[in-house]
Amino acid sequence: MSVVVTAVVHPKPGRLQEALDTYARYIDAVHAEPGCELYALHATEDSIVVIEKWASRADLDAHATGAVLAKLGPELDALRERPADVTVLTPRPAGADPAKGAL
Repeated sequence: MSVVVTAVVHPKPGRLQEALDTYARYIDAVHAEPGCELYALHATEDSIVVIEKWASRADLDAHATGAVLAKLGPELDALRERPADVTVLTPRPAGADPAKGAL
């Protein structure tokens, strides 16, 4: 079963674009990781919301302990005001149209 993750990243004031640029350097490498079905960035004026979808919990765990995050994490740490708010979700598809009822 797939796993969906939301991560809200809170860059230091004035560092939003720098944080987005940091993600941009690694996004293709994350997309290439086994089991990555979605890794998408969204932004407000002062935060970044990452929406992720992994084929399995094992794939998410491998991402969390893998080489890409080992490089990306410390770079983001220097730009963040505080740790990201991360939520791991179990999809609960709903509605008559499966394509609209799940990520």
